[in-house]
Amino acid sequence: MKRKNMYAFCRRLSSALLLTFISTSINAQDINVKGRVIDENGEPIIGANILVKGTTNGTITDYDGNFSLEVSDKNAVIRIGYIGYKDYEVSASQQNLVIVLKENTEMLEDVVVIGYGTVKKSDATGSVTAIKPDDFNKGLQTTAQDALVGKMSGVNVVSGSGAPGSSATIRIRSGASLSASNDPLIVIDGVPVDNSTIEGGGNVIGAINPNDIETFTILKDASATAIYGSRASNGVIVITTKKGTSSKPQINYSLNLAMSTTTKRLEVLDAEEFKEFVPTVTGVPSNPSFGTASTDWQDEIYRPAFSQEHNLSVSGKIKEKTPFRASIGYTNQAGVIRNNDYQRVTFNGGISPKFFDDHLSVDLNLKMSYESNDKVDDSVVNSALRYDPTRPVMTGSATASTDPGLGYFIWMNGNSPMAIQTDNPVALLELQKDNTAILRSIGNANINYKVHNLEDLSFTLNMGYDILSSKEDKDVPELAGMMYTANMKDGTGLMYDGKQEKKNALLDFYGTYAPDWGEKHNFNVMAGYGWQHFWRKYNTTTLSPEGEELFSPTHYETEYYLLSLYGRLNYTFNNRYMLTATLRADASSRFASNNRWGYFPSVALGWKISEEDFFKEQEVMTDLKLRLSYGQTGQQDILNDYPYMTTFNVSYPESSYLFGNTWYQTYRPNGYDPDIKWETTTTYNAGIDFGFLNNRIYGSIDYYKRHTKDLLNTINVIAGTNYAPVLTTNIGAMDNQGAEFSINFVPINTKNWNWSVGFNYTWNDSKITKLNMVDSDDNFVQTGSISGTGKTVQVFMVGERPYTFYLAKQAYDASGKPLEGQYIQPDGSISSTETRYATGKSSLPTSYLGFNTQVSYKNWDFAISGHGSFGNYMYNFVAADQYVQSVYSDQGSYSNILKVTKETGFQTQQLYSDYFLENASFFRIDNISLGYTFPKLWNSSSSLRLTFGVQNVAVFTGYSGIDPEIYSGIDREVYPRPRTYSFSASLSF
Repeated sequence: MKRKNMYAFCRRLSSALLLTFISTSINAQDINVKGRVIDENGEPIIGANILVKGTTNGTITDYDGNFSLEVSDKNAVIRIGYIGYKDYEVSASQQNLVIVLKENTEMLEDVVVIGYGTVKKSDATGSVTAIKPDDFNKGLQTTAQDALVGKMSGVNVVSGSGAPGSSATIRIRSGASLSASNDPLIVIDGVPVDNSTIEGGGNVIGAINPNDIETFTILKDASATAIYGSRASNGVIVITTKKGTSSKPQINYSLNLAMSTTTKRLEVLDAEEFKEFVPTVTGVPSNPSFGTASTDWQDEIYRPAFSQEHNLSVSGKIKEKTPFRASIGYTNQAGVIRNNDYQRVTFNGGISPKFFDDHLSVDLNLKMSYESNDKVDDSVVNSALRYDPTRPVMTGSATASTDPGLGYFIWMNGNSPMAIQTDNPVALLELQKDNTAILRSIGNANINYKVHNLEDLSFTLNMGYDILSSKEDKDVPELAGMMYTANMKDGTGLMYDGKQEKKNALLDFYGTYAPDWGEKHNFNVMAGYGWQHFWRKYNTTTLSPEGEELFSPTHYETEYYLLSLYGRLNYTFNNRYMLTATLRADASSRFASNNRWGYFPSVALGWKISEEDFFKEQEVMTDLKLRLSYGQTGQQDILNDYPYMTTFNVSYPESSYLFGNTWYQTYRPNGYDPDIKWETTTTYNAGIDFGFLNNRIYGSIDYYKRHTKDLLNTINVIAGTNYAPVLTTNIGAMDNQGAEFSINFVPINTKNWNWSVGFNYTWNDSKITKLNMVDSDDNFVQTGSISGTGKTVQVFMVGERPYTFYLAKQAYDASGKPLEGQYIQPDGSISSTETRYATGKSSLPTSYLGFNTQVSYKNWDFAISGHGSFGNYMYNFVAADQYVQSVYSDQGSYSNILKVTKETGFQTQQLYSDYFLENASFFRIDNISLGYTFPKLWNSSSSLRLTFGVQNVAVFTGYSGIDPEIYSGIDREVYPRPRTYSFSASLSF
């Protein structure tokens, strides 16, 4: 698979470099040299350069790899070259040549995509990392982010939950903002996509089939990201999808079959333990009423889940001039919670014609996807932990269709359902139907023109769009149990309809000038203009099954624009000393005219020490490059598109006022800040790239320091100073520093055996340095909501890391058991006063790592990958929310508890005790795969690969909850990550 992708990649690159200067000066005495150029698989190489060494006399190979060249001197040397292959030289005196070119692996890996262009990895001055997903993930990949987990230093990917189709939190160098978005900018084939929230759930990059992705390129430091200016403070992920090749048509079909199961369940009291323990609890009646059933509610909601995925792609070249690729994919993934199912259909098409002697290149890309997600209620896992194990799932009533609860057990108070009770978890799954359907299309046309007779100058026009439409339908019948605890709380059913539309249009026009100044000087300058428009619309209605409006409909429609001017200069002297300078100016319609423009410069220096003469005297170290960079990036990605102007909300009908005999709707002003402006992040980066033993060992080390000022922060303001008590404004600053290390090495590389190992490690530390005009010890912003209004457990505080936990310090007895309601005070004394403090412990990890290794023997291959996170803490709300006396309510219902709750012995709820704050460091083995490839099934270009794999193999952690990997650091109602066993087959011909 890796070999085939390299072959496709080099062919794609070559399509932009064919037809170099060819001389036509031929005389009558010329020798005609003929031959054929093929690769190591016997496939013809189309467009290989055939050149008489030391002259401009040459030609290129045709569709079958053949060439014919007139040579005036039989002693001349002919050089055969093709991008991605090693050059080959042969004497002109030889005839009927068959030349086999060998792949140049280093060159294939050497080109990375950057903003508005590409660059050789060896010439990159910024912190840039590129990976090919096909090289790492040999088994099942359902979402694009699966390919990123643990693969690169400085990149932390945490999936939202184990639900199929769920999104992930992606952080590059921990993020640079507080209230504004910390998501990286995602650019797909030149189109910066809208990564704002998809209403009703959904994965922001779920529209991209991971099988269509050629490379991920991660831009981390300001030198690499500043060319994107706006939205680049949190890094940039450039996704390049697979394109057509210059070879004969290639067809690939892949099949994935998988089964998923839960890996861990929390221990609760079973029916007998429950009956034995409940009577001992204070407040429980002397003769408690238990049911006769013995129900394991976790067994009732979980299931083995089966999934399938099919992908078909066709690539090739039309009439020897136009590479193309088209693919379709279908995914049907079942969740480990009953009735949770996800389906996705994707299409990806691209065609790249060339005109006017290859001076005009057109690259057309179209991606479409349809996702359907049958979701389950977020509270179902917690309900399964709490529900009385002595009660049955169904009542068995003969009048179930007309009973409250529709035949599912619910708690009754006489003939009326109790208004406060835990919902029957099976009823939550069976009676609620909640589906989100998402239709998305991303496309662009990239047109590049090399000026005739001035080929060093080219112009590029990129026009793109990103359109999304989502619809959520939720239906709950009359008399369903959950309709007595929510909605109207009288059994009235529910029909909810939410619709969202998003449109993103893009235009970029830039010119590139790269003159040939000889071997010692390499110069490239680029300048351009960009325009982007974002539009969103959202509507909801909530009706009863009879069509009666239960709640007022909601509606919003909003838009904003970005205008950009940008430029970049790259200069390399003597292939040793490199300079990169960029400047981008962005204007955002989210700011007033006096603050609309932001200016983001960067400069980077590089020194290829390995090219110096003194370095070449030794043979151990192959490559050594030093990188230094400085730059600024901007941030304007906030929820409100009009934060600088006065806006008004129209009241709902139920909030109208009566004047005379007429009801009037009111207009409520929103808070605003006329001086709001760009948040700016300044980054310093120092890095070293190294290679040993002919690059059998290679890697990089980076240290960075970032300072963010004018933080876009949402804060409380003094009543009467603005129209709203909460305002988004520029206030605060934050420092961020870290170190990154990555290394790859090949211990074994023989004819039959190959063993490669990759490891990366990241350390990061963030500190808030300013939050208000005048900061004080009691000045902080609460965050980290747990339940109810105003209940939070995290803060933003000066001198602390973001998302630091803010809890009361639990007191313990001599044996180490927590003393209920007793806390250690700042002076060291112990009292019942619940004094909260900044614990110095955050949900953000202080370090994380990734590991992967692959071993191949002939046609067999075996791979393992994993990742870990360290220094991150978790507030175990599942445990904190429970207490011994919660087994019985004053209305007469019973609830189960965790076994650990019984052991802790807290009689009442202790939400703010730091007893429930746990170290959530972990190491997870993500994937293990074993594969076998059958080459040359019926000809040299056909192959079959079979793979068996396991995902989420094991987790090593001291955390007591279901899963230690939750980005928010608050464990509540979490959908467990399953363990998945998969079988994959891939047929190419």
